[in-house]
Amino acid sequence: MKKAFLYSTLLIVFLFSDKTIAQDKYTYPNNDWEHKTENSPCSPMNLLRQYVIDSLNTTGLLIIKGGKIALEYGETDDTSYLASARKSILSMMYGKYVNNGEINLNATLKELGIDDVNQLTDKEKQATIDQIINAKSGVYLPAANAGSGVNMPKRGEFKPGEHFYYNNWDFNVAGTIFEQKTGKNIYKAFEDDFAIPLGFQDFKLANQKKYGNDELSIHPAYHFYLSTRDMARLGYLMLRKGKWNDKQIIPESWINKTTTMVSKTGEYGLFKGYSYMWWLYIDSDIELLEGAYTAAGAWGQYITVIPKLDMVIAHKTKSVYERRTPIPAYDQFLVKLIEGEKKVLNSNKNIDLNLFTGSYTDNSVEGQPMNLEMVIEGESLKIQGPIFPQPVNIVLCSETNGVLDVREMGYPSLSFKKDENGKILGFNVMNMFIKKN
Repeated sequence: MKKAFLYSTLLIVFLFSDKTIAQDKYTYPNNDWEHKTENSPCSPMNLLRQYVIDSLNTTGLLIIKGGKIALEYGETDDTSYLASARKSILSMMYGKYVNNGEINLNATLKELGIDDVNQLTDKEKQATIDQIINAKSGVYLPAANAGSGVNMPKRGEFKPGEHFYYNNWDFNVAGTIFEQKTGKNIYKAFEDDFAIPLGFQDFKLANQKKYGNDELSIHPAYHFYLSTRDMARLGYLMLRKGKWNDKQIIPESWINKTTTMVSKTGEYGLFKGYSYMWWLYIDSDIELLEGAYTAAGAWGQYITVIPKLDMVIAHKTKSVYERRTPIPAYDQFLVKLIEGEKKVLNSNKNIDLNLFTGSYTDNSVEGQPMNLEMVIEGESLKIQGPIFPQPVNIVLCSETNGVLDVREMGYPSLSFKKDENGKILGFNVMNMFIKKN
């Protein structure tokens, strides 16, 4: 019965599922993200999922690879506070308006008429928009909200452009400048420029709200409240150099500019560089992090783009639960992820596929032998026979384990049996042994 079920199921799957999908150069989500082969035993995402459960305080996680979900965990549709990840979003928003000339990065605070409760000095007013959004304004005033770096320099200690200091005053003023120069409400502009064209699933304009304290500063913080899966769309837009399907949402030149190091920061874990409100993974001995960057917010809000892996990570730890996924914990998560990806990249390099080729027979039901053949096509090992209208790819996880590349069946695992000399004797699949002839 089990054999008959396996064969009939496989036949139905291959007769009635379209295994060949025409794709453009890049895959983009439609109404929802499409899943990759996350159920495959070969996938390092299975071990990573358990690490997330055991070691982090994650409430929502999406790992997008090649435009599809490689790992999903938690409530990815839940909308919550992004904390300082908002700053990288504002950086994205600037691109269009810098490109069309509405925002001139060289304009000074004096030219813009920017001041505050504590009036700016003439030297402070010489800070440019470019210096503001790179946290190098030389203005050391209290912000309307907490979250600035420690050990704020004294006023006048550094000239504009001389020193990197992570100060929410700069970032909040960047929001004021955006609204002043574009004439648009920051949230309505985000909805029009990003949420609608990217097909956000959970965005609501009414959820977005600023926070201010006029006694400290007249420039409020522009907090965003987004879901994990909508955060992933923002990261994927960055990965695709600002392009979404056939539309250029952000100028590619702006993506390149804002992900190229302006300042070295240190003291912030794996990301040691900063550029236009993005954290950069520079000076890392992890090769696959070269060119990667992150939006980061308190409690555990991250949007990480890793171009070398064609990957985006959207991570949340919902602040209302009063739990955190701090930078060191997130760093360890990234290390685990990259270790797994390196194993995948190197997994089949030393496996001799010729050991597996040949004819196999299933004699599990007396009088009903089923003959199968394993062949090499290109660089892939495939199995073919009466139940396969077309050859099926075998993904080898190791020299003795693999999977049938049939998503509709959950990627059935194969376990190969060898003799003492390494000769293949057959393989087990769904509790049946298929003998090699």
